[in-house]
Amino acid sequence: MQVGASQVDITPEVGVELAGFAKRIQPSTGILDRLGARSLYLEQDGERLLWIHADLIGVDRPLVLAMRKWAGQRWGLESHQVMISATHTHSGPATIPIQEAGAYDTMYVDRLMTHMQQAAEAAVRAIEPCVVATVEGRLDLAVDRRKKATPHTDPRVAGLGFRRADGQYVAAITNYAMHAVALGPTNRLISADMPGRTAARLSQQLPGEPITLVTNGACGNLNPPFENVSAAQIEDWGGQIADAIADRFHNAEVADQPVFRTLSRVVPLPLDALDVDEIAAYAAHIANDPTSLAEWGERFRRAVDHWRRTMIAAVRTGKAQHTRDAELFAVRIGDLAMLGMNAEVFSRFTDDVRERTRRRLYVVGYANGDMGYIPTRPAYDEGGYEVEIAHLFYGNFRPKAGGLEYLAEQAAELVGDVFAV
Repeated sequence: MQVGASQVDITPEVGVELAGFAKRIQPSTGILDRLGARSLYLEQDGERLLWIHADLIGVDRPLVLAMRKWAGQRWGLESHQVMISATHTHSGPATIPIQEAGAYDTMYVDRLMTHMQQAAEAAVRAIEPCVVATVEGRLDLAVDRRKKATPHTDPRVAGLGFRRADGQYVAAITNYAMHAVALGPTNRLISADMPGRTAARLSQQLPGEPITLVTNGACGNLNPPFENVSAAQIEDWGGQIADAIADRFHNAEVADQPVFRTLSRVVPLPLDALDVDEIAAYAAHIANDPTSLAEWGERFRRAVDHWRRTMIAAVRTGKAQHTRDAELFAVRIGDLAMLGMNAEVFSRFTDDVRERTRRRLYVVGYANGDMGYIPTRPAYDEGGYEVEIAHLFYGNFRPKAGGLEYLAEQAAELVGDVFAV
């Protein structure tokens, strides 16, 4: 397999607003660690993949489409050969619109595309032959934050390494399902949070100090054990993720020419659409939710009012969405599949697809966009932030109950297709 990798610095200037927490005092006041965009380019037997992974809360869908258009013009890549994903750090700039959780930074996003193009160019220029090593570890670190009757976690830690003939690694990928929120809303320093520490630790542990993509899994319900922790604590937790797989690379399965294929599919995800009266009634009810008010105060009321006004306007003008485009993006490397999702899906999703396909499979969350939370069907009966509140901040209707299970069926079909060769 031909492999190229590169990394560029995408750290914003101090003073930028940080994304992800409505209760955070803005703006940023300093830099704890720098942010990067890492590019991986794979090529074999006519199949290609350009994968750019960034220390950001998410990537906006228009940026994904623009990057795909550029890559198509530059190298003839198809849309299913370009994936743009994010670590979901809550201590980076606001690159997706979330009300009251960091002002969307248009100027930064414009510069970001240039940085991503630079990373892509460098990776394509750097291609060289590599073998592929795959490993899996286990880590019981993430916790189900909902504290409801249907807890679920995913302890698997995936590792892929791309190694030269001399034993030096060019690039590596890890995957572990856990929100990158350890620094918490009290933090005002720019940081990649735990994924940045995992990337540094694993790179140091592998020969060649490879460029490392630390990807997040289906973690819509999963957090680290605590928030508002110290830099030393994220160093420890990030290191635990790296340590779960680092030693396993010494005796890893290695393939010189693994079967390599990419496929993607856009699935219309039904939304729980409301009419004007229903929107007004929901907003009036939820605006006085005592738990939300205790958490976010007036910022919550402002977010609810913004949602009410924009959604009523969308309904009256016929622009309200009744479905959202859920993109499933499958990458097969040998007997392993990575499945990109442009959402915050609950961890049960990964096991659902694994059970349906009987494949070695890992979900890459926040890939090719981020439409918000997709909970399990039982979660709708249980309620909670992800079901009742989050869509207000994201500015849309929530998915209908059963959406996650429907997408699991569609994902299983796509994984079946990518293994059909």
